[in-house]
Amino acid sequence: MTETNKKLVSIIIPCWFHGISGKICTDGDEALWFAKHCFERIKKFTNINYELILIDNGSIHGQELMKEHADILITNKKNVGFARGCNQGFEKATGEYILCMNNDIFIWNNWLEIMLKDYESNANIGVLMPALMKECRRGDQALQIESPNLQQNKGVIAPGAEFGSLWLIKKDFFDIIKKAEICEKYPEGYYFDPKFFPGMGEDRDLWDRVRIAGKETYRTHNVRVFHQGNVTIATFPDRKKYTGANREYLARKREARNKK
Repeated sequence: MTETNKKLVSIIIPCWFHGISGKICTDGDEALWFAKHCFERIKKFTNINYELILIDNGSIHGQELMKEHADILITNKKNVGFARGCNQGFEKATGEYILCMNNDIFIWNNWLEIMLKDYESNANIGVLMPALMKECRRGDQALQIESPNLQQNKGVIAPGAEFGSLWLIKKDFFDIIKKAEICEKYPEGYYFDPKFFPGMGEDRDLWDRVRIAGKETYRTHNVRVFHQGNVTIATFPDRKKYTGANREYLARKREARNKK
């Protein structure tokens, strides 16, 4: 890839469409409904040089939608989990920045330009996350809002953020974090710890590693996004079985780090 074709930001979004309806999309695949609007809004409201990397995590349909919007499409025959799927996208990314997001998020104009500016405003920022809009709690209602209200805490960029559904990181810093997690199974390290299957916990583990690397997670209130939440993960069979195991695994990792 030449310098003129190189993208500034690589946007990574994992997808798993398996035909489950919900409260908003009652007669179709709710995750697919959200993803369609998510992809369309990225295209409409992103005015900088980016690439969209989509991971098809064993979907039973929705391939045409993903092909239509993806600059790079990674296809898995089965659901390999959120962490492992995202890692596949991170490995393919060519951008100076990585932005990872769920497909049940809606954004508005200038969202990414502001996040990039705010990321570079403080050398202590390792990961930057947006604030959430407060006008509504349903995706169909959010689509009717011209722009979120940015008056509350405007200008505040505060440390300690834990919102794992949309976050921005510089690729070279992300690579440093990856190489710090070398082990026998992953001799080149890993971005997300793939043991957090099917999802939940891998983000908290990553924030710990950001802090170990000497930086911090921040939230900017200059950008607000809508996030429905749990559209995909809540439909995973026996999710609670994995949730408990992931919490225990994260606790063990934190305990081991505290002993060092």
